[in-house]
Amino acid sequence: MRFLDWLKRAIGINTPGWTEYFAFGGGTGTASGMIVNENNALTISTIHQCVRVITDTVATLPCFIYVRTATGKERAENHPLYQVLHEQANPYMSPYEFKQTMQGHLCLWGNAFAEIERDGQGRIVALWPLRPDLMRLQVYNDIVYYYYTTPNGGSEQQLSASDVFHLRGLSSDGLIGYSPITLARETLGLHQATEQYRSRFFANDARPGGVLSHPGVLGEEAFQQLKRRWDESHGGSMNRSRVAILEEGMKWQDVGIPPKDAEFISGQEYQKQDIAALWRVPPYKIGLLKPGTVSYASVEQQEQDFKDNCIQPWLTCWEERITLSLLTPAERRQYYAEFLVDALLRADVDSRAKFYTALFNLGAISANEIRARENLNSIGADGDRYFVPLNMTPVDRVDDIIDIKAAPPQAPMLPAPAPKLNGAAH
Repeated sequence: MRFLDWLKRAIGINTPGWTEYFAFGGGTGTASGMIVNENNALTISTIHQCVRVITDTVATLPCFIYVRTATGKERAENHPLYQVLHEQANPYMSPYEFKQTMQGHLCLWGNAFAEIERDGQGRIVALWPLRPDLMRLQVYNDIVYYYYTTPNGGSEQQLSASDVFHLRGLSSDGLIGYSPITLARETLGLHQATEQYRSRFFANDARPGGVLSHPGVLGEEAFQQLKRRWDESHGGSMNRSRVAILEEGMKWQDVGIPPKDAEFISGQEYQKQDIAALWRVPPYKIGLLKPGTVSYASVEQQEQDFKDNCIQPWLTCWEERITLSLLTPAERRQYYAEFLVDALLRADVDSRAKFYTALFNLGAISANEIRARENLNSIGADGDRYFVPLNMTPVDRVDDIIDIKAAPPQAPMLPAPAPKLNGAAH
């Protein structure tokens, strides 16, 4: 059975939506009783922090279209796609806003979709983000179709694969990405339940519930009045430390776990680390720092790990999909997309200085190129020169230099004698 034949059988021509088919567990409920899905996931602070760290980082990096040249590459500023990716994604969105929106969908849903708008000559003039929860996919006769339902109960529209820019994350079939929220629903539900419990715990002045014992029997009216007065006087954090006066031999008795045994609340930090690991975000990026245990060197290593193992895979996903979906087969031989990752060094002056110094000393970059990256004006033609250290020698010239040094010194050339004048000497 061919792969697409299997996929058609798995998805089904009349499947109501890919999100339902790939919803592991069969619903949005969790064992903790919490409802967790892609639409409310950002209300969990740890998820919000992780998604913002990734989306903001990707969105701040410029994406360019390059053209291959005999000596390397150049920015293809005259290509229509260059303007869309670097100047204006559509009439309502800047490139930053477009990348942030798409990356947010990718982090939460495992998929991001955008409709491709072309002019009369087939050139791409705009990219319009589409909501993942309103998109479904079908395969028919080896052709992939996208069906998008317009918001607010609109009609469903069919889009061909050539009209959709589709970014996908981890996938089992290469066509639809897994939703990280769906895969980690139980973990996220436990974290959300713990958050709610902590809120109720501290709303009650960080004390568990209890009972008032009365030596006699209270009538219904007396019972309700006592309960109301007690809640008004001693319930909530605003009434903390107020003195309770018990009458008629009543006694207060704690019920539930005492605060000293509530260590599970401290386990929230481990839950946050577990959630951060889902998106490969270093803990320090979401404020998980223990005083005295973090040094500048360790943070620097984590920052490098964040760039290499968290951000770079997403950038590769973007670059390859831009090349495949937004460039024609003929254009791919000459053009390609690439993010300018040097922008990640912009906030670190020391790293930028070391980076530029190493390239300059190798003769790989000129002073004007450094100034251009730092948004400074050129210093003229002299700034286009390349320099190399004089103590460096090409390997293929080592023998020549050794022979020159080993050769015996030659006698200095004496000046020729002055010519004699004609005539007799006086």
